[in-house]
Amino acid sequence: MRLKIRIGLVLCLLLSSSHAWAQDVTMNFKNADIRAFIEFVSSFSGKNFLVDNRVKGSVTIVSPTPISEDEAYDVFLSVLEVNGFATVKSGSVIKIVPRAEGKQKAVNVRESGQAPNTDEVMTQVLRLKYADAQQLVALLRPLISPNSHLVAYPRGNMLLLTDSASNIRRIQKVLKLVDRQDAVGVQMFPLEHASADKLAKTLSGLYAKAGPGSPTSIKALSHQPGNILIVVAAPQMINEVAAIVKKLDIKPKPDSGRLQVRYLKHANAIDVAKVLNELVGGGASKAAPAGKALFTGDIKIVADPATNALLITADPSDMNAMNGIIDKLDVRRLQVLVEALIVEVSTGVGEQFGVEWKSANNLGGSNATTFGGTSFSNTSGVSINSVAQNPLATGSGLAVGIAKGTLSFGGTSILNLGALARALSTQTDANILSTPNILTMDNEEAEIIVGKNVPFITGSSSTQGGVTNPFQTVERKDVGITLKVKPQISEGNAVRLEIYQEISSVDGGTAAEGGLITSKRSIKTVVLANDGGMVVLGGLIRDDNSVSVQRVPCLGSIPVLGEAFKFTENKQAKTNLMVFLRPHIIKDENDIRSITNKKYNSMKGLYEQPIQGGTILFPHNAREMPKNFSPSENLRLEESFPVESETQTPQ
Repeated sequence: MRLKIRIGLVLCLLLSSSHAWAQDVTMNFKNADIRAFIEFVSSFSGKNFLVDNRVKGSVTIVSPTPISEDEAYDVFLSVLEVNGFATVKSGSVIKIVPRAEGKQKAVNVRESGQAPNTDEVMTQVLRLKYADAQQLVALLRPLISPNSHLVAYPRGNMLLLTDSASNIRRIQKVLKLVDRQDAVGVQMFPLEHASADKLAKTLSGLYAKAGPGSPTSIKALSHQPGNILIVVAAPQMINEVAAIVKKLDIKPKPDSGRLQVRYLKHANAIDVAKVLNELVGGGASKAAPAGKALFTGDIKIVADPATNALLITADPSDMNAMNGIIDKLDVRRLQVLVEALIVEVSTGVGEQFGVEWKSANNLGGSNATTFGGTSFSNTSGVSINSVAQNPLATGSGLAVGIAKGTLSFGGTSILNLGALARALSTQTDANILSTPNILTMDNEEAEIIVGKNVPFITGSSSTQGGVTNPFQTVERKDVGITLKVKPQISEGNAVRLEIYQEISSVDGGTAAEGGLITSKRSIKTVVLANDGGMVVLGGLIRDDNSVSVQRVPCLGSIPVLGEAFKFTENKQAKTNLMVFLRPHIIKDENDIRSITNKKYNSMKGLYEQPIQGGTILFPHNAREMPKNFSPSENLRLEESFPVESETQTPQ
């Protein structure tokens, strides 16, 4: 009884331990060192590895789900095979060496049976029944890697193959088709013009009705690179297949429909060629499902900008598909007319009032004289002292003074101005309305600039190398109205607009002040507007008030009497700026004709409007728009620009 209990405990421990060993492994590595990856495999597999010093590299494995340890070890063998290394078992140690040397090591040898579906390096003995081993070496050598080894043993009619187990498994499948009593005819056809892949499909489809055991059945395979066609068939069928291959492997004629020139009506040839080359090139194989290629042959597209044409080289079947794609791309694109409305209203109010006085007599005498007075600064730069020097430079507004003779001081005579009262009230109103319009294609950026190119002095010099050589460096900038817009039409007649609007002007300044002063108001935004709907982009509402009072201490604070001892200046400025925008989608010729006629008639009315005034000597003549340049007239070239007929004079 005790012995049975002990045996049961041992079995339970073995089952539990084996269950603990069989764990799932998650393999996620990104640019990991291959030696660290080998240590990871050794940790969960319990295998001992002897790593060659030449084993170097990085490993990237993406495994979203856990896999078993056996499957993980198969992945490990595949990683070594991809990086050019192989495993060779030597007792309790597994050597990891370069794959080129793996065939010279003591690898596993199998005499019979199907090779496992792994990347382990092994030697397989392939015994043949009907086919000749030496003839099959030339057939099978292109199907193995350069680091593998294949040799025939004629006395035993055997093949010795050292390669990865997965590739040996593939060779065994080929031998099942070749090593048959009724199908021992094998021939290779190096092709010059035709594609081996296409020709193999053609032959397979041609003899598809024949059964597997039929003497008229064939098996066509293609080998790339090399463009080699391999045909396995009965000996009586080889000559027939060879004749078919010879007729199909011909050089295509230059004018066989592979070259076509396609002139585009609306689209740009360079842009269309770029899109088609992306479809035919790198993007086609990735986008197409497995086994469903978009095109069957090689295609080349070249754009000719001079004629806006595409030069296409393709097979007739691919040419039809390419023409269908071009028809959908070469369509009349929609246009967008963008109307902008810029309204700026500014007002300014200024008030000045002040009294200045002074008293001075006999400043040129030798006796002591008392003098004094008040003087206030203001924005106009006019004071009692400047008026005393020039009585006519009283500035703007009302100026009333009291003078008594002149004074002589330092050899200069000035007006003896005893008092000066100044009063000025100003008011300015400015209303600016700008309506820039611009027409552009859908998804195309357009720009319009209405303004001046103003020079700005950036530097100056009067001497150079001790020699007088005055010069100035000038930078020119555009000042005015700038409108940049890129429309994108979406479903529902909505227009997405990328807009940059700038309004700039010169507000004064001189070289002595450091250069010109410019004001700038800009908007950069992205809006969504409906067709014909107006939207507001932005604006500015500004109100500036300033009060300046200059007075004599104490005296200027006295009610009523203090007005004679102070100067008051008030300023008020208001600025209202608003920018509006309205897009119009141009769908066809009628839309563009209607809008063009409307704009033309509006400008024609302004241009031909009679000008008031004039005299008998200098009358104002009537103005008319050119009659041969009107949107309502569809004139031919000779009607728009008539050519005078030449007359010959008799000799």
